[in-house]
Amino acid sequence: MKKCKYCQSEIDERAKVCPNCHKKQRHIVRWILLGIIVIAIISAAFGGKKDDNFQREYNQSDTVTYNDVEYSITNVEKTKGENQFFQAKDGYEYVKVTINIKNNSDEKVSYNALDFQMVNGSGVEASVYSITAEDDVLLNSGELDAGGTIEGVIIWEQKQGDTGLKIRYYNNVLIDDDYTFEWTLD
Repeated sequence: MKKCKYCQSEIDERAKVCPNCHKKQRHIVRWILLGIIVIAIISAAFGGKKDDNFQREYNQSDTVTYNDVEYSITNVEKTKGENQFFQAKDGYEYVKVTINIKNNSDEKVSYNALDFQMVNGSGVEASVYSITAEDDVLLNSGELDAGGTIEGVIIWEQKQGDTGLKIRYYNNVLIDDDYTFEWTLD
């Protein structure tokens, strides 16, 4: 039971009109929550800073700074697998890429392994290949405090010996149609 906002008589929680004073019960909390959700969606879609002079193409050894966050590749390893449970299919290999993210901004930033996509020599873009990385620490998703650093492995399965591999970063892979920057792997 709740109280009527006007006459203070007890009414059912779901009542839209008070049976005593016949006044409509406003659900302002719902409108406030709806407004917050709409603002969050708009902020996510249009909140990122865009720099028209920002370079988008990098080599594997380059550190990329985007919105005061540094992204770098610290290791690339190609493997068929390390045990019977961790084996690439015939003609393929795992490409294990260690990515370091350092937040040099003054605010907390989000990171997500899904924002990194691999493009093979045929131009096919693929999401993360979800497997256990033995002793490696997989890069997942989370929040990185100002001044914080995280490093983790992302794994893709690609054709063995493919030499045209690239890693693309999307500021938000769910809403961005075009990548923010990409590295060409050696």
